[in-house]
Amino acid sequence: MPTTNSNQSTTSENGRNIRAELHADSYFFLEKSKAFTQTVGQKFGVVGSGGNSVFRTTAKISFAGEAKIFAICQGQIFLQPNSSDDGKINLILKPFRQPINGLAIRYIVYRGLRKSDFMNENEEILPYSENSTEYVKHVREEFKKFFEFLEVTEPKFMAEYIGFPSANFSQSNADLIDSYFFKVSEINEENGQTTESHPFDFPIIPAGTYLGNAVGELGIDIVLNEGDYTVENNPNPFKLNLSYARASEYELNTANFSGMQKKLIQESATQFIDIAAFYGLHAYGNGKIRFGGDSEILQNETEIYNLIQYFHTKSTVYLYIQSNRQRSYNFYGNYSVESGNNTEADIKFSIDNTTFTAATFNESWPVWEFPNPPKFAVKLVTDSYSGAGLYVKQGLLNSSVTQNEDYFIRNNNLLQDSGSEETDYTKPVAFDFLKSDNKTVSSFIQLIYEGKQIAITKESSDPEVPARTYYMKDIDDVFGLIEATSLIQPQNDHQMAYVTDLDLLLINFENKTGGQDIATVTTKRVEDEVMKNDTESLPRVTYETLLNNIRQNTGSFFQSRSAYLDNSNSGLIAYSKGRNNFYMPENPYYLQTEVFTGSDGNTITGLSLQVKDGTLPSKKLLGITKDENDKFLELINDNQLNNPKFYFKNELEDEESYYTSSEGTEYRKYSLCVIGENQDGPLEFYEPDEKVYVTSVDGCVFASEEYGKWVPILKFDNNSLIEKYIF
Repeated sequence: MPTTNSNQSTTSENGRNIRAELHADSYFFLEKSKAFTQTVGQKFGVVGSGGNSVFRTTAKISFAGEAKIFAICQGQIFLQPNSSDDGKINLILKPFRQPINGLAIRYIVYRGLRKSDFMNENEEILPYSENSTEYVKHVREEFKKFFEFLEVTEPKFMAEYIGFPSANFSQSNADLIDSYFFKVSEINEENGQTTESHPFDFPIIPAGTYLGNAVGELGIDIVLNEGDYTVENNPNPFKLNLSYARASEYELNTANFSGMQKKLIQESATQFIDIAAFYGLHAYGNGKIRFGGDSEILQNETEIYNLIQYFHTKSTVYLYIQSNRQRSYNFYGNYSVESGNNTEADIKFSIDNTTFTAATFNESWPVWEFPNPPKFAVKLVTDSYSGAGLYVKQGLLNSSVTQNEDYFIRNNNLLQDSGSEETDYTKPVAFDFLKSDNKTVSSFIQLIYEGKQIAITKESSDPEVPARTYYMKDIDDVFGLIEATSLIQPQNDHQMAYVTDLDLLLINFENKTGGQDIATVTTKRVEDEVMKNDTESLPRVTYETLLNNIRQNTGSFFQSRSAYLDNSNSGLIAYSKGRNNFYMPENPYYLQTEVFTGSDGNTITGLSLQVKDGTLPSKKLLGITKDENDKFLELINDNQLNNPKFYFKNELEDEESYYTSSEGTEYRKYSLCVIGENQDGPLEFYEPDEKVYVTSVDGCVFASEEYGKWVPILKFDNNSLIEKYIF
């Protein structure tokens, strides 16, 4: 699940990037003091017991009469019909300002608002009046101002102007919700008539806005954000489309699916969070819950527990473990422990930090529920390799049980001592919870864990050559987004979109002590063109990591590493073929070139990543040309790979070995491949017939020769760019 930590994090004198305190500030969705109930059949999560085939994404509540409903946060609103009741509508709120730092929300779906509070029987938005809802007043004012600005007569304000379907504006259940929030209007001219491709606009409404009323019941979904992009031919049967948006309540159901499709539907459960846990998280840090039209603010655990006490899940703690390749724990079956002819459980957990229960994680939904646990601890499978690590993205660690480095857990804090009888499992990772009258306040634990390497066997086309087993390195789990398409579309020919994956990754950086610094990052892909001369340009694709948090091992005698936190949003960059305004890593980073002779006698242009203040970089970057990138897109499509990423096939058998040029430059050389899940689930990797080689001189930048050859040289004076030019 995605996250963005606050940029207010600081760097300590020990080289640690201190994680900002969880800060939440939102409005309760229901009017103050309105009594409601929630049955076990209305709760968020697994329906039934024993890992059943149904997972409810909608938390539903019931109440007497009607109730006022409010906007949880500031955002844009998209209105849709309710498929079960013509007298109701569903409302999709896209946050403009996130209510909880570290928890990126894509959409909040309100299911079952009264339609007549928004529009009349002709589906015209209600007029502005003293009795109108705040939402109607707000959009009416915006509508009026718009036409006053245009100095034209204000037309009827039809609901289709804010996304509601009509006879003039048809919609399909298969349409993605994203396509409406990110759609760019196009002007069509036909038979002398000029029309727009869509007639709607979604104004931003303030947090706490009184939206409308619900009668008897209401459903709420909170959808988490993975990034503003789509993937063509995504094999997951579940889609965030209008069919999902219009349902009176929604359930993920695997009953009619098997194999990979079933697993992908189960993975979809990680895109959601329970509304009770969402509000419960406000107690775990400097949180505030407000009420629309009221000045009261709830802050401590007792106040917040009393607010959510009528949810069936008021004390439920949810556990999600993200592991290799941003999949859930043991998605690939690599976290098994074998004992004789039997396979043991792949996870052990405890609710008292003493007695552990063995279980099998990957046989059920990857979001686990623990009703009112007094404490909680978990042991995960590991092969104790040197790069094993864990990061607590959400959760209140019990530091007296689990030693950690600012929520990073590795080395002796994670792995059992060699003489232990349980070296196949980690040490306990233990958590505490806030309580009210000995009842746990609902919360959410999310771990990013990579504790065991994945092995991939590559069969040879030559029957005389045996199959070879490759182990995925740290860098092989980093650069994805190969086939992703940005939802933020360019407005003209002088813009290019870049995409960002908001799911966190664990990566390591070699440091001067001989050890490793550990970091969490998101990833970004940028396309641009660099001018080779007055008439020729080179289209390129750059993949890079964006720092989220870092833990360093450093001392007074060693160079420290940059703790600069990158912007992790998708967006647009300007480009003009008449100017050489190529893409560069964001300040304070820049690329430096080094030309040397390779082992085959050919010239290599190596790239290294530099930081203006002289610290070590906390970023990794892959640079190839668009033509080279297209070779991997072809492999992905031809072999129908899902969740593809780049695999770096070392030219040397020993991953620790390197080449040394005649000039004395040490470098590593890789044949770039693509790795992904086939249609049945197992991982496969493919290499282009015409190989694409990338080299690295610093372990941070990996670039092809054609990319490196045309990287412009930058000159700085007092940390300011004064000149850029091409070889």
